[in-house]
Amino acid sequence: MPCVSSLPPLNTTLVAVLSLAPLGWALPANASQEETFTLSWQAPDGCPATSDVRAEVARLLGGEILLPASRRFKAVASVVHGPIWSVSIETELAGRSGRRTLEAASCQEVADATALILALTIDPDVAASHATRQQLPAPSVSADTRPSPPKVPAPVDFLLGVQGTGNQGTLPSVDVGLGGSVGVVGRRFRVELRGAYSLRRDQVADAPAPSGAYGRFNLVAATLAGCFNLGRQAWAFGPCADAELGVVSAQGFRISQSISARSLWVAMGAGGYAAISLGPHWSVPLHLDVLAPLARPEFVFTNVPSRVFQAPPVGVRVSAGVELHF
Repeated sequence: MPCVSSLPPLNTTLVAVLSLAPLGWALPANASQEETFTLSWQAPDGCPATSDVRAEVARLLGGEILLPASRRFKAVASVVHGPIWSVSIETELAGRSGRRTLEAASCQEVADATALILALTIDPDVAASHATRQQLPAPSVSADTRPSPPKVPAPVDFLLGVQGTGNQGTLPSVDVGLGGSVGVVGRRFRVELRGAYSLRRDQVADAPAPSGAYGRFNLVAATLAGCFNLGRQAWAFGPCADAELGVVSAQGFRISQSISARSLWVAMGAGGYAAISLGPHWSVPLHLDVLAPLARPEFVFTNVPSRVFQAPPVGVRVSAGVELHF
């Protein structure tokens, strides 16, 4: 232009630098704003990725995540799959820390809820506006073309496990056994059927008479337990009510004729459990049960008045093992 060409060379250079300076300042500023938001998203396979959560945060904020350098925002979200999906969110915004835990029926719902919490933390007004607009009812369609509602996963897991058991009070001495379990686990409940078989063969009770006579005992039992969960997914615990049905078998030795006998074992009781989660599908359970037999079987030798063994009024059982949830 004539006004520029008439300036001296030094002034011409100064004008060019000043005209380009705003462009040079604008680019680093935007890059700095984008870097002020960091997200660490830790979730099992099959869940939305970190980029998906960031994209949802940006959408709720109107398309961009922009923060000034003075309001750096760091977020760490960890997803756990137990009886129900949950996420623990830790945030730090401009030096202020926060923590929140959310639960949902699926990992996608957990991811959407996490994105909404982060967006509301960055800009409550804009995020709330976009979230409300998203929840507006869709236009009605004809019955022939209306899509079927999405299926929500059932908030329960089935379990299959193996345990080692220890008993005191059912047989003449401390007994150990091996068992298995099947059941259903929900957010606040646990129902399972456990079976146990005594492994020790030296459960011996001596008879006062005849001299040297004794009996050997064994137990096979199944326990139905209903428990209430007071904990969370990573650490579940609570009280239980138990009902047990089994068979106590006995055999007499060092008498004129070896005699075998069996008696029905029925007991009721209560106890507690704790389960540590090892991931989405595995956990380690621990059970403590106090059982009282409804009838206390008494074992004697034929034609000998002395008692060989009778179950005590109360017995205790401890079991621990590993479980698969599916």
